Amino acid sequence: MTTLKKLLFNLMMLASVSVVFLACDVEDGMDGIDGIDGEDGTDGIDGEDGEDFTPDPGMFSNKSNLAPLVAMMPQFNYVNAYSIISSSDTLSNDFKLIGAQDGAGFLKDPDSDGYIYVVNAEDTYAVSRIMLDKDLKPISGEWLLNSSVGDYARQCSGTMWEAAIHGGSQDLYLSASESINYDVKGIDPYMTPDPDADFGLDALGEFSWENAVPLPKDAYSGKTVIIGGDDDSDVSEGQVTMYLSENGDADLDNGKIYVLRFKEISDNTGGKTEVTAGEIYNESDLDFQETYAVEFVEIPNGKDMTKDEMEDACVAVQASGFMRVEDVDYQKGSAANNRNVYFAVTGRGPGGNYNNWGTVYKLELDENNPLEGQLTQVISGNTNTNNEDGNVSVLQSPDNICVTENFIYTQEDPNSFSRGHSAYIYQSDLNGNNTSVVLEFVVRQDLAPNGTGLSGEYGALIDISDKVGQPGTFILNLQPHYWRDDSFRGRDGHTFTDGTYEDNQGGQIVLLQGLPR
Repeated sequence: MTTLKKLLFNLMMLASVSVVFLACDVEDGMDGIDGIDGEDGTDGIDGEDGEDFTPDPGMFSNKSNLAPLVAMMPQFNYVNAYSIISSSDTLSNDFKLIGAQDGAGFLKDPDSDGYIYVVNAEDTYAVSRIMLDKDLKPISGEWLLNSSVGDYARQCSGTMWEAAIHGGSQDLYLSASESINYDVKGIDPYMTPDPDADFGLDALGEFSWENAVPLPKDAYSGKTVIIGGDDDSDVSEGQVTMYLSENGDADLDNGKIYVLRFKEISDNTGGKTEVTAGEIYNESDLDFQETYAVEFVEIPNGKDMTKDEMEDACVAVQASGFMRVEDVDYQKGSAANNRNVYFAVTGRGPGGNYNNWGTVYKLELDENNPLEGQLTQVISGNTNTNNEDGNVSVLQSPDNICVTENFIYTQEDPNSFSRGHSAYIYQSDLNGNNTSVVLEFVVRQDLAPNGTGLSGEYGALIDISDKVGQPGTFILNLQPHYWRDDSFRGRDGHTFTDGTYEDNQGGQIVLLQGLPR
């Protein structure tokens, strides 16, 4: 290489090294010092080292100051839980969550890029509306209904009637009451709060309502069909109810009330036989995982009856009995799927009756006539009692239920009776097989220093995947009955002067990421 060429080559190498040194000088930035004003930068804001930069955690992060009160089982370690709001939090408008979060509905907020969550506080006899931003961070909350309601009633499970799914032109939150007053309320989720109003949907009748679930409009075109659970164990025991209107897909005033009745029962030899007219049957007359023909029979003038009159009317038509019908849901997906209805029956506890530990049923409604169908007991905890033919030996008091296109999620409430473990949520296939425990309720001794037992249960589990654009995303309500503090009393804006019905429980709402649908 000639001397000139060597000189040019060395100059080029020196220039390259200089560029590298300049490019690596992160302290000085683009203008030689900090990239903004030629000084020296502070804490990553103006270019020194970036150590204090914190990325937006987005949707899947804890929004509450209390960690999620659930623990995933090892086989579901790919599912993550995040706390959205707890009773220890205070929102921007001074809203504070109270305990016993039960039924709920989830909507997109038409006035923002966020969401609306309407949720019952069962033991405070109230319904709140929580505004969430696009990442499900709670912004504010208010009370749509509180314990001053005109027909004072306990608010249990609830379901959001969505016009786009269920029919009509108006979204409506259906909140059911199982005690004190026995009706279903229809609450406008966008309304200006009116905490002491009634909102009763009298046409659905009076039962010990656990939930009232409308079927999607495509399940039965031109009809309104609402399936209900009667959480009762007296006189006629618990019924599966139906409100049916032939007057369009959103008629909540002019329909008729029906209750389920068996057409076939077990012959006790592995087969089936027709029922005897005039006889009343119950769950003990069915074999596990066998399918039986059923029908819905009308309760004439049912909308005008009191709860006690309804009990007598159910006996008069020989309605079939279940030991406390709890939550109801339908299979998601096609219109044919939507006609597959599932309901949980909580049972009565060991030594109680024909259903000690609880059961789950699949009701396949006829394609053309919702008053006819096929019923199968698909999950049962009665492995060592009653008919001793169950399939989940650890099941205790199934309460709420969530059904997706492919799975049944059964949630426990072991507060009346238990098998010695904290409340579980189970995943089963649509026929009740291949059951696994997904998660369990966390009992924190530090939140209840005087002892906790296993006191805790679940409220609504809702698949919100399609609304938030994230597959496998669910909201779950928690009722840690052991978490009590007198500061939780009266948060709904109404206080009883004598302390009656003033509950002091805490509550929590969590987000699940990655739960199979």
